[in-house]
Amino acid sequence: MRKVLLLFAILLVSLSGFAGAKPANHRKSHPAVFKKETYVYICNSSGAYAYHSSKTCRGLNRCTHEILKVTLPDAVNVYKRKPCKICE
Repeated sequence: MRKVLLLFAILLVSLSGFAGAKPANHRKSHPAVFKKETYVYICNSSGAYAYHSSKTCRGLNRCTHEILKVTLPDAVNVYKRKPCKICE
């Protein structure tokens, strides 16, 4: 019985030592995560309704106004555009 208790105590102590240990290559992550912005193209016209993933999209061929390069969130939230059905 003593051997079992001794073995259990050794096992318990060895496992508790590893529970709080961190790997040697552990690094703290930087709080600011940098994400790459996604840019899309829109026709700067009141009749335009879509944003395009490429400036060479067939849907932009009919644009007679300025073509703007904007971020995807701006295209959706500011310009109220939806994804182009051709290049989506």
